Amino acid sequence: MIRPRFVFWILAVVATFIGNQLIEHKFIMILMLFLLALPIFSVLYSFWIRRKLSVSIVPDQEFIERGDQACWYIKFTNLSKLQTMAIRILIKANTLHIDQEQIQATLLIAQNDSSNIRLTAKPAFSGPFTADSFSIAINDIFGFFRIKSLTATEVNFPNVYVLPLEEMSEDYHEYLSNHLAAGEFPSGKSQSLLDEIDRLRTMESGDSLKHIHWKLSARMQEWMVKEFDKEDDRTVTVLLNLPEVFFKTYNDESNRLLYLRNYMLDHTYTAIRIFLSREATVRLKTYQPELVVEEAIHMNEADLLRKQLSYIPYRSVIPFAEQLHDERLGNELNILYIITNELDHSLVADLRTLRTRIGGMHLVFAVDQQSTVDAAQEHLERLANLNINVELAYSNEVNNYE
Repeated sequence: MIRPRFVFWILAVVATFIGNQLIEHKFIMILMLFLLALPIFSVLYSFWIRRKLSVSIVPDQEFIERGDQACWYIKFTNLSKLQTMAIRILIKANTLHIDQEQIQATLLIAQNDSSNIRLTAKPAFSGPFTADSFSIAINDIFGFFRIKSLTATEVNFPNVYVLPLEEMSEDYHEYLSNHLAAGEFPSGKSQSLLDEIDRLRTMESGDSLKHIHWKLSARMQEWMVKEFDKEDDRTVTVLLNLPEVFFKTYNDESNRLLYLRNYMLDHTYTAIRIFLSREATVRLKTYQPELVVEEAIHMNEADLLRKQLSYIPYRSVIPFAEQLHDERLGNELNILYIITNELDHSLVADLRTLRTRIGGMHLVFAVDQQSTVDAAQEHLERLANLNINVELAYSNEVNNYE
């Protein structure tokens, strides 16, 4: 970038040239050559000196609650023994996250010295958060130009991960807990394990009618129920089909999807805590970009899954259909908890195939506008016929879980 001082240099060159035309003198010619050599020497020297700048960035906290401020400490170190550096810092952050479109600062760093700045921003959405662009320019030795020194690709600007929040609705806790207690899901073990009965016993209060052993009950003249292996009876695998968001093409639609994504992550984290409170084993599967599986058994392990939710990138890495086609999916669980924001013929077909291999399925259809529900009505009816629990979760209103 051209500095104001460069304009004065041009004026000096022009004045010297005019003076040389009026008064032909060797001194004026030497002065003109000297003025012409200044910017060339300055640029060449600046390209060498910019390698003497070191930058390190450390986040104050790697994980923060949504609504809290993200903070980074940026340390600039001048390794040169000859020159004080005047640097200009330009940081751009997506307007989705902070009020300011860009942050500018000018810093003077003495020889063999360092200086620190503290950068804060308030993220609005759960997930990985960082600056969109980061550049540093150094003034050349005579102040004619600003020479770009470092960019975001050359500096490791670490992410801060924004955690989802728990929904505090007591109605939803009661709704999901009642489904678990009533045995509506799981309906037993996975289909491949239905014949593996741990033991038979006399029916007790609270036992599900689905577990009655009819032939044995008729022979014994009392109600007998099948009891399955407890280790496999309370395993929940969680899968998410989050909306894909492109920040570079930010508009009202992407903003809507981001708020819907917030709601889906919060809803998932709330369900995980409910499952854990009901003594279920929760297995969370995410893809970023490779398969990551984290398992929790006790309530105090819920934060591990919460952190995993915050790692999920804004752009889809592996299509949801490929996740459902994972051959290991039907062999390791008896409850499948899915949250999605879209329903189509392909997804319903995949769920139909998968339903035959597992014991129970709970599908959360997250919507933020009624037209989405109207368009998916045919798919919702088909899912109900497949014995799949479907929960309509409205992000923009209070949900009724009667």
